[in-house]
Amino acid sequence: MSKNTLKKKKPDTIVWDEKQESYFAKLLPHSTNISGPIIEVPNVDAFKKNGIDKVSKKFQAELTDLQKKIQSFVTEATDTQEVYSAHFKFEPIVGETYFLYQGEKNTFLSLIEPVHWKKKHLGTFRLTSEYKWVRL
Repeated sequence: MSKNTLKKKKPDTIVWDEKQESYFAKLLPHSTNISGPIIEVPNVDAFKKNGIDKVSKKFQAELTDLQKKIQSFVTEATDTQEVYSAHFKFEPIVGETYFLYQGEKNTFLSLIEPVHWKKKHLGTFRLTSEYKWVRL
């Protein structure tokens, strides 16, 4: 190296921009000094694992809840369809209890309790205010 190059060359600890001929250490996000703080990369693996564990438990709980709601919905829809497809010649009253029986050819809805009749009893139902049939 020539003497001219050695005079212009700055030590490694000096942050000098030769194009703009200015110091730019204050613009850097890290220390440029040997005695500066140590830059440590945080361990995000533990954060990710904890996050995955927590969100997995939450999703599993929500999935279980949805499965229960779906099962309840299917049961309610099946029961309601079964009663509405039965034969009856009266208008059921909301909140009253009715009995579904198996006839010779089809099912029918009745007010007569199973203890007073020898027909095959399929279920006891109550009509809700939403006109859904709920099995009792």
